[in-house]
Parts: sequence; C-alpha cells; structure tokens
Amino acid sequence: MVKEFPVRYGHVYKVVLAILLPCFLIIPFIFIMTNFRSLEEWEVWVLIYSFLGFSLWLALNAYPKAMFCIRQKEISLVFNRDNILAPKDFSFNVSEIAVFKLGIIGGDDYYIFETQNPSCKFQVSAISYKVEDMLDFNEAMAEISEMVNGRE
Repeated sequence: MVKEFPVRYGHVYKVVLAILLPCFLIIPFIFIMTNFRSLEEWEVWVLIYSFLGFSLWLALNAYPKAMFCIRQKEISLVFNRDNILAPKDFSFNVSEIAVFKLGIIGGDDYYIFETQNPSCKFQVSAISYKVEDMLDFNEAMAEISEMVNGRE
C-alpha cells in the first residue's frame, strides 16, 4: 500500500538565493533601464512590473510542491513537472537515511533528511498552513520517525 502526502521540498540555500537574488539585481536593472530613455512611460512600467513579477515567481517556486510517497521501506518524492525549478523525481530506502531531524522556523515545523544513496540533503515541510495539511504532514513524519528509530 502506498501512502501519499503533499509536501514542500527544498534546500535552504535555494530559498535564500531566490529571496536575495532579486534584491541584488535591482541596481543592475536600474542601470539597464537608463539605457532605454526612448521608452514610453507605460513600457517602463511594464518592464518594472515584469521584473517584480519574475522576482515573486522565483521566490514562490524555489520551494516546489511534491508528493511524498511511502511504500513499505521506500520513500519517493514526485514533483510537478510544470515547475521548471523542481528537481527530478527520486526514491530512497529508509535504511539510507543518515540524518532525520526536526527544524523549526517561526513556529513552523520542517524535517531535514540526509541520505546516503543518493547522497543528498533536503528539507520537507507541510504544503500549506491548513489544519488537514499540517496533520497529514505530521502523520507522514511520525511514520518515517518510527521506521528510522525502529531500524536502530
């Protein structure tokens, strides 16, 4: 039987980069805009709002949605292929989990996974702040915790 739970998947450095990159690009954007003095006012506003829209899109898509699937002792993460920033789907066994720990940011829980094969470190959190999503997420992490602690 396969249990599926919607989660958010990410790496801390990608989220921080997605938030900070637009800030660092504001000055170059302004300098580039000074080269286009012949643009109409509405065209300038379109470019500014496009830049802001891209910045918002980048920040929101740097922490993609995934389906966290548990099948016996195998865990799979399946991503929405519509998000170009989402990684490829991957799987690993519970026995390959080297680190499984809870983290908290602003009162919100997330879990850090470090696996041996494939060797990677990532974090997952609830897909939204809805009560049912938080309960599903906690159920999935409790199940993983039991499997990880049960193998020792």
